[in-house]
Amino acid sequence: MDFSPTSTAHRRLAHLARQRFVEGLCAGLSALDKTVHDFLTELMGQTATQRDMQLRRDAWMGHQAHRKTWVEHLGRAWRESLAPPPVTGRGTLNASKAFDGLELLGDDVLENKIIASRMALTLTEHVAAPFDAARQRTQHLEGRELASTDILRPETLCLHLVEQWLEVGLQRDHLQMVIDPLQRELAALALAQYQALVKLYDEQGVVAQDDLRARVRRAAAGPNTGSPGEPPPASGPVGLASQALQQSRAALGR
Repeated sequence: MDFSPTSTAHRRLAHLARQRFVEGLCAGLSALDKTVHDFLTELMGQTATQRDMQLRRDAWMGHQAHRKTWVEHLGRAWRESLAPPPVTGRGTLNASKAFDGLELLGDDVLENKIIASRMALTLTEHVAAPFDAARQRTQHLEGRELASTDILRPETLCLHLVEQWLEVGLQRDHLQMVIDPLQRELAALALAQYQALVKLYDEQGVVAQDDLRARVRRAAAGPNTGSPGEPPPASGPVGLASQALQQSRAALGR
């Protein structure tokens, strides 16, 4: 994809959008944690084999012991992801592409990525449309594609969640136990934040080039609402541009 050079103001807006996105996520962390707590508590009350009951009890007690630290660490990890990646003599270093993808991954790191990827698939199913709109407009503002480690990407959100779960002492098996309600709550939280991000861009008049070209094509095809002879409804810079395009073509046709 080709990108045009962008201004400092555009890049600042994209950074502000990410900040609001992350702060919105962090504001929902307590609800995310409560979902895990409620699920494990309900699970504890269900009849099962002695082994399963012991596993559920261990998971509940582990979460009780580490839940506060997990929320704090996850919030910190999401916020720290706003910092730009380090720049080397060869340009920006993308951690996920170090050594041209030939880096050796330990078993734990690989397992984390697998779990995060599965969570991201579910997340993407729920947020596909607003995420794609946010992605395109952010790329338009910054003049480049989102890095693979960009916090706006669902897989990055999920990887931080998994990593911090294990970092604070919670167990991977217990994460698998709560993953369904956890990823549903995360999907609802992320959906709201992607929608808020798109709304911010709408308010600032940010339109991705692909979206702008599509609107111009629709305008060139003629109005699809209103009385004959009336111009299509216009709103903002794109509506004015569409009207101007139609007027110019009408003038050339006379």
